[in-house]
Amino acid sequence: MTIGNCCVTAGRYMRHVCLMFMADNWLWMVLPVAVCAILAVWVDVRFLIVALMVLFIVLPMVLALLYIYYGLSPEARWSIMDKTVTLACDGITMDFTDIRMRKHVIRWDDVHNIIEKEDVVMLMLNSGRRYTCLMIPASVVNPHVAQLLRQFVAQAH
Repeated sequence: MTIGNCCVTAGRYMRHVCLMFMADNWLWMVLPVAVCAILAVWVDVRFLIVALMVLFIVLPMVLALLYIYYGLSPEARWSIMDKTVTLACDGITMDFTDIRMRKHVIRWDDVHNIIEKEDVVMLMLNSGRRYTCLMIPASVVNPHVAQLLRQFVAQAH
């Protein structure tokens, strides 16, 4: 089965990756700010300044590292470039419209999970990084294609 030209925007890709990261690590982001806010009330107001520093300096740096680590990955490039996707028994073949990119095949063994959102379908990949995924717009994934994706991933595992 072949899916025509498809791509996601870079902003959509990073929004979903950041949302996955924040859903898993929200406690580590909120806890230092909350502790400093409580200390500001009970001990000294200067802890409020520390809480604001954590909020406006440390957390944006964490998000910048997230952007560099996942936004500049090959999987992000595969997701945001125009391509034709072919689903076959051996894997997902991506044929890019840009002549500088070569054809790439992702085996079904490398896909460990499928996450369906309202605007994208995320194929979570086994690449050693936790939030690595190939995103396909949900507008090109009809129910037949979604069923075929689930079937191939289930057969591989």
